[in-house]
Amino acid sequence: MEMIDKLITEIRTIADFSAADIELFLGSFTEKVMDKGDHFLMEGQVSKHLGYIKNGLTMHYRIVDGIEIPVDFALENEWVAYLKSFTTGTVSDMSIKALEPTHLLTMSSAAMDALFTKQPKFVALRSYYTERSFIRQIEHAANLATLNAKQRYYQFMKDHPALINRVPQYYIAAYLGIKPQSLSRLRK
Repeated sequence: MEMIDKLITEIRTIADFSAADIELFLGSFTEKVMDKGDHFLMEGQVSKHLGYIKNGLTMHYRIVDGIEIPVDFALENEWVAYLKSFTTGTVSDMSIKALEPTHLLTMSSAAMDALFTKQPKFVALRSYYTERSFIRQIEHAANLATLNAKQRYYQFMKDHPALINRVPQYYIAAYLGIKPQSLSRLRK
């Protein structure tokens, strides 16, 4: 199923959108292509766009003692945004970059506001995707707090099998809060 068809099918499970609603929704996006290493958002900027990944892979990260520490990853058929900055209009304390060449559909905060004004039932999408993002972050935080390194790695493999061979191992280790050498031992 093509990515756009998958997105349309998904949003139609969230609310009853007509063909005109879908056309309005898709017309709110612009295409963006990022090379590996390009930034969707840099720390210190205000996030003014969200994106839906057609293909590729992105990483949310913070710099700690000069090291990029992953906070989240997003790949095909997932949304990418830093909600804290995007929804509050505040300066971002996090960056988002492409780990692979990435093709996205992007929507500006102004386009999203216009969409909500033209068709208020689109607000249901924001609520749905914000809740999913919140749940994902809470589950990751709970895993970091309660599971040992081996359990965290197995949980990561279960929850994110597509990332295992696409994300560099040092990023996976940092995301799981373990040393790269420990991850190497776990993988054996």
